[in-house]
Amino acid sequence: MQAESRKGPERYQDWTEKYRPKDIDQVVGNSKAIKKLKKWAGKWVSGKPSKKAVILAGKPGIGKTSSALALANHMNWEVLEMNASDNRNRSSIKKFVGRSAVDDTFSESGEFTPYKDGKRTLLIMDEADNIFGKEDIGGIGEIISTIKKTEQPVILIANDYYDLTRRSENLKRLCKKIDFDPVDKSDIIELLKHICNKESIKYRRGVLDRIAEYSEGDVRSAVRDLESVAAGKDMIKLKDLDVLGGRNKEADIFPTLKTILKGKDPIKAKRSVRDLDKEPSDLLTWLDENLPREYKDGVELYNGYRWLSRSDVYLGRVRRRQAYRLWSYSTSLMTAGVCSAKNHRHSGWTKYAFPTWIRRMSSSKRKRSMKRKISEKISPRLHVTTDKFRSEHLTYLKYLMGKEKSIRKKTVESWDLDQNEVAYILGKKEDDEEIKSLFKQESDQTDIKKEESEEEEDNEEEDENQRSLMEF
Repeated sequence: MQAESRKGPERYQDWTEKYRPKDIDQVVGNSKAIKKLKKWAGKWVSGKPSKKAVILAGKPGIGKTSSALALANHMNWEVLEMNASDNRNRSSIKKFVGRSAVDDTFSESGEFTPYKDGKRTLLIMDEADNIFGKEDIGGIGEIISTIKKTEQPVILIANDYYDLTRRSENLKRLCKKIDFDPVDKSDIIELLKHICNKESIKYRRGVLDRIAEYSEGDVRSAVRDLESVAAGKDMIKLKDLDVLGGRNKEADIFPTLKTILKGKDPIKAKRSVRDLDKEPSDLLTWLDENLPREYKDGVELYNGYRWLSRSDVYLGRVRRRQAYRLWSYSTSLMTAGVCSAKNHRHSGWTKYAFPTWIRRMSSSKRKRSMKRKISEKISPRLHVTTDKFRSEHLTYLKYLMGKEKSIRKKTVESWDLDQNEVAYILGKKEDDEEIKSLFKQESDQTDIKKEESEEEEDNEEEDENQRSLMEF
């Protein structure tokens, strides 16, 4: 994090941004990782390193992205940053990168500098391990292609190194891995002290220690917590931290899984979800994914899934009957029940994974939304339910429009389908010439009708003028 606040126009900045490090030497913690990163960057000054891309790997909030941006400032490099909110498929990455991260550099002001003159553009791809599904198809391949031909440095940022590299041995071979660890509590405390001094905030003994402890090595979390408890105060005390006592971050799902799957105390397992910001159905999905990762013994695995299936029965009753009082039964079965399924307390480190089902649902979200939209538009005209059209009739429609080109135009007009919907039905891209032609004809027809209408108005106006002259 940054050792001094940014100067500029008076406008609000959250403290994680305000105190983000401007230079690589101002980054808090991970001194070994920073040293490796600087050494890699230094090799670009005289030529190219053996590996033109690095992967910064580690938990969220420990300074990976901040370090990448600070490195660019330190080296006086331009920056191209692609984050998780952007599409990361083949065409999007190719368009985003352009030539600037492959060949020569253009600054933000438009100044051209050949890479041979020493000016570089750092390509940063945040949350690279979250490239998955059909929406991001070809993304990994395009990243690999970029790294192979680039004359510019590339940094990939990943929370889960294994999840990123398991899809491609080439990516693993082409990139240098730099591990980032949770930041030491003492380093976080020093940063919090600095921020308090800059913001003229006094603090009682133990306050900053407690915030640093809550953060569990997550610098971003610690700074956000400090800002939230210090809002509107000149002095912060231990009692002001009560607002953080019940907070459980998204990442806390992993300690919860550890308590349930490794521990032998069903009561602790049940209590571990009290402040977890997840519904029982979400927790069940996480447990379903990670149960076989922890329970290697066949009997334990069988008993674990037996408790989990009973929990799912109660969730089904909640959905069907809207009987939310049954949630507590479901939660008890998936926590205390699954915990009690093991023969002994488990030790050692287990790599828990993000649920595959959630990933798949996320990647197919656009497709499901389009199916629902088309079904809602057409089903009333066929006098069938939306669900029936989506499950049965939509397949026939896709088959007929794919085979019978003669009916496409009439279908589009009759059911008022737009270009995106037709592209989905035909399984083509929206800018496909075959799709555009259907709507181009419609556009041309509209122009013709408009011209005819204008011509009729001109004729009527001319007739009116003639009548006026005759009357005169």
